[in-house]
Amino acid sequence: MRQRTLLTAAACAATALAVTGTATTTAAAAPVPAPAKPVVTDFNGDGYPDFAIGAHTATVNGLKRAGAVTLAYGSPKGLRYEVVSQATEGVPGDPATDGKWREVTATGDFDGDGYDDLLLNWMEQNTILWGSAKGITGTGTTLPKGTYTDGDPKLLGGAVGAGDLNGDHTTDLAFRALGGTGGYGFTVLYGPISRSTGKAAHNDFRNIQKLDKIAGPSDLFVGDVTGDGLADVTVNGYWVNHEPKSAVLKGSKTGLVKAAGTIKQVAAWGNAGTSAFGDVNGDGYQDLVVTLFVGAKPSLSVNYGGPTGLNATRPARLVALDGATGGLQVPQGGFSGGALSVVDTDGDGFAEIVVGAPYKDSGSGATTVAEAGAVHVFRGSATGVTTLGRRSFTQGTAGVPSTSEKGDHFGSAVRVLDTDKNGVPELYVGGNGEDAHTGRVWKLATAPGTGITGAGATSFALTSFGGPSGPSNFGYRFAG
Repeated sequence: MRQRTLLTAAACAATALAVTGTATTTAAAAPVPAPAKPVVTDFNGDGYPDFAIGAHTATVNGLKRAGAVTLAYGSPKGLRYEVVSQATEGVPGDPATDGKWREVTATGDFDGDGYDDLLLNWMEQNTILWGSAKGITGTGTTLPKGTYTDGDPKLLGGAVGAGDLNGDHTTDLAFRALGGTGGYGFTVLYGPISRSTGKAAHNDFRNIQKLDKIAGPSDLFVGDVTGDGLADVTVNGYWVNHEPKSAVLKGSKTGLVKAAGTIKQVAAWGNAGTSAFGDVNGDGYQDLVVTLFVGAKPSLSVNYGGPTGLNATRPARLVALDGATGGLQVPQGGFSGGALSVVDTDGDGFAEIVVGAPYKDSGSGATTVAEAGAVHVFRGSATGVTTLGRRSFTQGTAGVPSTSEKGDHFGSAVRVLDTDKNGVPELYVGGNGEDAHTGRVWKLATAPGTGITGAGATSFALTSFGGPSGPSNFGYRFAG
């Protein structure tokens, strides 16, 4: 995986100051990490960011709702596209009616060959499509499901994270898992993962019920919040009386160790929708942003990273999206996977939080368009996330192609990437309900000082590059 080392520490040397003729030595300042580098997915090793787009109801070989995946490759001239499905040579399994092969889930260099790979996770089946100099060619491997033992735990669906947890420059995978004697927790599949067997070099199961007092449905968030260049695992669930509980487990060369901090939350039952990491307050540490529901109200949980774990630099914050964006209504499960990106879009040194709200109604009263969708942008600052200067984008925004219609679900997925490496990122927005669930992806420009703009926006569908026509829900998921 390219540029997977997010942060490095730079020590500040002590200096001697002359004060009224007397030499005085100041105390050494605490190490400060270098500015965080973006996490870049590169399937073909050409140095340009790539990403994957799911289309779970695409017709394949005449089979309706079999599902397909589009690989979008960055280049100096813009994106180029390739479509793969279970009909592609080398991809495990066969296309089937209602197979809905779709869940582009995580990316990383899982086999250590220098090219990023793509994980698809659906109904407890995990398939890796391998990267190469030609990109994702279709060559793939299905991971063993596990046998309910601590040494080979059962891999569960619904929560997967990827990152280099032990510093060997190979991406590791963390899954919700069930071990022996009912032990519930997660397991880390340390890379490299074998292309022939799907087995990891080493498997480390952690019983979070026993060790961390966390039970119930659990979420996993994998990213470097401590600034040491190694990814960390934050796990979320509940404990006694269904009270929310979370823990940060720091990556190290010898395994995971307990770190400080918890997720800011007031609800449990594994209801977090999606997550992303980025430096919201500009202190050099990655912050963890999670979408979750407070009762029926969608919210952002913003948790600040630091050298000892989460919330080390300032208290975490919970931002209610409905109050902050004028009546946002998102039903349970409304946050689609990948509908969150935390990236500096205006060049001020603070990452913005870009969140998709695909079930947002457009207009009001008699002109209300149900579930047309929107994308909301919250600014970062030296004091963290702020609701000042928040912005919203819809298909009604000047310059954005098409118009808001019922069930378009604009914002079902979002990703901010600099795919042409010109120093200015672009915002990609999925709208899987567009054109009677054919689906579409929009590209919005950004600019230094102003950030995201609808001016000059473009869009493309699965048919734009030779993909199948008809209802495909193109743009429902992004990964990369």
